[in-house]
Amino acid sequence: MSVAITTEALVLDRRFSSEEYERYQTLIDACRSSGYYHRIVIEDAAGKRLETPGSHPCLGVIGVLDRHGFPQDLRGRTVLDIGCNAGFYSFVAKLRGAKSVLGLDHNQHYIDQALLVREILGLDVEFRCSEGHDLDDRFGKFDFVINTGVIYHLQNPMDFLRRVSQVTLDTMYLESAMLTDPSLTEYAWFIEGEYAQDSSNWWIYGPKCVERMVRAAGFLQAEFQGMIWAPPPGMLTPEGLELQSRGAFICRK
Repeated sequence: MSVAITTEALVLDRRFSSEEYERYQTLIDACRSSGYYHRIVIEDAAGKRLETPGSHPCLGVIGVLDRHGFPQDLRGRTVLDIGCNAGFYSFVAKLRGAKSVLGLDHNQHYIDQALLVREILGLDVEFRCSEGHDLDDRFGKFDFVINTGVIYHLQNPMDFLRRVSQVTLDTMYLESAMLTDPSLTEYAWFIEGEYAQDSSNWWIYGPKCVERMVRAAGFLQAEFQGMIWAPPPGMLTPEGLELQSRGAFICRK
């Protein structure tokens, strides 16, 4: 079985049976109570669609990441996806030729979602429940590391980045919330309380600050690829804080 990535869906080269389709739809619905973040659309050869009801439009976002340095070709590479959520970017890595892919997330309900999507797609991707602060040599070494949407959720990002560096052989693709104001590029904002209705948001960094953190953690190079998204000027979070941007980096050993 093969899977193609289009702008609209992950498209299978086979048809779901009626029983399969109903079973998968039931299992997707059963996960709603724990909450989805990734919105993953899967279409079979007859045009039947399954969709995880998350707020993160994965197929649209991967197009943006591609324009900011995310690799199109991962043939023969070993890949680690930290904070993999329901596994979309892990699946993209496998579909782009990765020899092996390991997805990690500290929330078991996201791992359960990833395992369900893996079953539907029929892709050979491994998923484990673990967090970045646990990373060490037991996990092995990886040619390429996907590190998207993680570091601003961590109270101790330097410990995490140091651990990631120790298991990275070549390149890390890092994406994070970013301070929009260019005059703050070397600074970080520590958030005390909620930001965007999320109490796990601890830090928002300036691009130069992230580059320095990454180098201090053990990478030789950290290249800012630009802001992948920026809010309209003056846009506020529900808490009344100024909403910030998001940016991407390519980090090399």
